[in-house]
Amino acid sequence: MTELLRISIVVPSFNAASTIGRTLDSIISQNYPNLQLIVMDGASQDGTVAVIKKYADRIASWRSEKDKGQVDALNAGFRIADGDIHGYLCADDEFMPHTLATVAEAAASRPDIDVFTGGCQRDFNGSATVVTLPDKRFLERLDIVNTIEQPSTFWRAASHKAVGEFDLSFRYAFDWEYWCRLKKAGFKFAAIEEPLSVYHFSDSNLTSTGGRKIVDEMYRIVKSYGPRGGALADVYMWLYEVFDLRGYYDHHTEMPAWKRTLFYSCLVALYSVYGREYIDSYNWNFASRQERGLGWKAG
Repeated sequence: MTELLRISIVVPSFNAASTIGRTLDSIISQNYPNLQLIVMDGASQDGTVAVIKKYADRIASWRSEKDKGQVDALNAGFRIADGDIHGYLCADDEFMPHTLATVAEAAASRPDIDVFTGGCQRDFNGSATVVTLPDKRFLERLDIVNTIEQPSTFWRAASHKAVGEFDLSFRYAFDWEYWCRLKKAGFKFAAIEEPLSVYHFSDSNLTSTGGRKIVDEMYRIVKSYGPRGGALADVYMWLYEVFDLRGYYDHHTEMPAWKRTLFYSCLVALYSVYGREYIDSYNWNFASRQERGLGWKAG
């Protein structure tokens, strides 16, 4: 029998005592026989280390010391990763029960594929649950919108070595920048048509609090990798500042007729220059709502 591919999973954490046990359980309970579990903690002071120690006999390597944030912790973790397949799971998320075996089977059966991405169960602070599957055109549209579910994404060690580490100049959208870099380098992506993770959204995690900072990072990515020499980034920023921050993209918002006319006239003009699909792919409203103090929820 062929040995199962080795999978290296890095878990970055900081003051995650209330959730990291759930995360580690979701990995360890799968009993995947060729797993390298790495935990990189940023010198937590809330009891996180005590939780990690409870799992020490099932963790290949762990440390707790000051770092420069999540990206720095991930880069440090992947430097010691020795698996054939890499992935990471934040200390408040979970894998589905058979995720590791599913990914290993996909990678073994498709040696031509470098990056595998699956669906996700999104849990919105316990108030709602949405299950996603990979967008049929996720790779084609990756340069302008990120629909890849980070905790459901895995890539080969060879591709990681080829494109290098996560970019420390990013804090929020570093995963999207990394997927774009892998695509630009010619690595091949494939979808796994089932949920592979549970992504917990809360009022305090990075995705829920980025606001203007995440907009600036999204702008940089579309500027660097997007179509028309990155010109669409400037269009998106204009839409964000002129319309989105004034509520035009909020759902269920009542607008006076003259505002609707102005908004749609501008969109039609942009359609004629850039095409409807590019303009309708604008999706920065979640950050606009954060910047306006409305939280991460849809309007």
